[in-house]
Amino acid sequence: MEENLNPGKQEDQGYEQLLSRIEILEKRISKMENNLTPDRHFAGQAGSASAAMQNRTQPMDEDFITIDKTVIESKVVEYGLAGLGSLVLIFGITFLMIFTQNHWNSLLSTLMGFGSVAAVFFMAGYLKASFKHMAYMLTISAHLLAYYTTLRLFFFSVTPLIPSQTIVLVLVLAAIFTHLYYAIRRESQLEAGIAIVLILFTALLCDKPYLTFPVIILATATSMYLFIKKGWSILLIVSMFLCYGAHIEWFFGNPLLGNPFGIVTAHQFNFAYLFAYAMIFSLTSFVPNKGLFKDGIYTTTIILTGVLFSSVMMLNILTFFEKSYVPVFAAISVMCLSYSVILKFKVNRLVDQSFFAVFSYMALSAVIYGLVKLPDGYYLLSLQSLLVLSMSLWYRSRIIVMMNTLMFVSITLAYLFTSIPIDKINFTLAFTAIASARIINWKKQGLDLKTESVRNTYLLVAFFTVLYALYFAVPPQYVTLSWSCAAVAYFIFSVILHNIKYRWMAISTLAVTAFYLFFVDLKNMEVGYRVIAFLFLAVVSIGASLYYTKKILRKSKSEETSE
Repeated sequence: MEENLNPGKQEDQGYEQLLSRIEILEKRISKMENNLTPDRHFAGQAGSASAAMQNRTQPMDEDFITIDKTVIESKVVEYGLAGLGSLVLIFGITFLMIFTQNHWNSLLSTLMGFGSVAAVFFMAGYLKASFKHMAYMLTISAHLLAYYTTLRLFFFSVTPLIPSQTIVLVLVLAAIFTHLYYAIRRESQLEAGIAIVLILFTALLCDKPYLTFPVIILATATSMYLFIKKGWSILLIVSMFLCYGAHIEWFFGNPLLGNPFGIVTAHQFNFAYLFAYAMIFSLTSFVPNKGLFKDGIYTTTIILTGVLFSSVMMLNILTFFEKSYVPVFAAISVMCLSYSVILKFKVNRLVDQSFFAVFSYMALSAVIYGLVKLPDGYYLLSLQSLLVLSMSLWYRSRIIVMMNTLMFVSITLAYLFTSIPIDKINFTLAFTAIASARIINWKKQGLDLKTESVRNTYLLVAFFTVLYALYFAVPPQYVTLSWSCAAVAYFIFSVILHNIKYRWMAISTLAVTAFYLFFVDLKNMEVGYRVIAFLFLAVVSIGASLYYTKKILRKSKSEETSE
């Protein structure tokens, strides 16, 4: 009855209007031919050329204006009034059903409702040949009426005709999926979206966790199926917001149904269903692109899944698991890392596996914080950073490197500005920074790093954390001496590794040491320690100067010889 009601394939105008427009076009063509063809009576009338031109253009402009007005008027009448009339019809039949139930009984009201559905379907079938858009709007109205009438078998009724909510739920879902079936046949993403909305509304209407959450999962699975089958990416993204939004609506007491606004008193294991939503939406990575959607949909859905899942999960943690969230984050970390590994072997897109790996490491950071707390947790967090960087070599992922660098810098700054100095953490941060810089330099081609900015960031952190660690690790009178030793170590690294960056770190360390010696140690150190500090710094500075002067001369001589 409804197979040919495809709005995407409807003609813009009816048959009669098409004939009218063809007639107008024929008149215009005739006028143009008359004006372009030499007039049979043109002899002796050459001076009237400008007048003919004026007479030729004026009717054409008027015809264009007439056509535009006709099109606008016809669209307003055909589409606007058809939609308005269908909406009014739905409300009229709805109020008639309520009136019948209030004054007679539920059975008569239900029979009237299904009878109205049949009548509207019949009217749509009768009009589909000549008035396709009107038939299309009536078809949607009939499906909505069928949904509402089925709902009234249990809901919105003091004495339900069918007392079992579960049975009515099955019937309502059957009505929705019937609508969805025809939406798929008509290739209508809009109608499929209406079906998803109806499923979620039904879930909230049940207002019982053991019914609400499975129905929401059904909505997520349906949207994913339509994405796999039809490539309807817009519907998938909208469904993500709607499904998580429906979960939030339940979390705050379902106020849209008239309940008082407030957080639910028991978690009802709703967090388990959040995992289910995320797992379903994460299947996007396995859907092959057959030209039905843009490649950016993969990254978009992964990011949205992470953001929406994390947001709703944080509501649960802050409300119910403030002191016992470690198992939840541990589960998130294990699941994301496992899925990332699966994607590495099954999917060629590096971005997908990298994002899930990053989510896993962020969840692992929360686990470390929950187990060890701060400031002791900084020690494990810094080692975790080194582990993540090592894992990025296996993934060959620049995204993981960038995110890990950002997290490591954030951890370091948080520790330096909020925590008391702890030698173990100080040297661990310094070691992690230096080791990370070496790993990046070692595998920068495999990681496809175009610039030295990431490595320079780690070396900069290493420079400051080494000074910071030595400052608090040694007695005050040996600070200058320890910093000078650090400069010597940098010089040695530069020679062994043939890397100029360590020479600059050595020179910068000597500059900081000299500044500290003159402006701090001169006031506080005893004479004996002062002599040792000055002499040692002088030896290091002069020795480095002589070494590099000799090296530069040797290099210039070799260049002259080669020339």
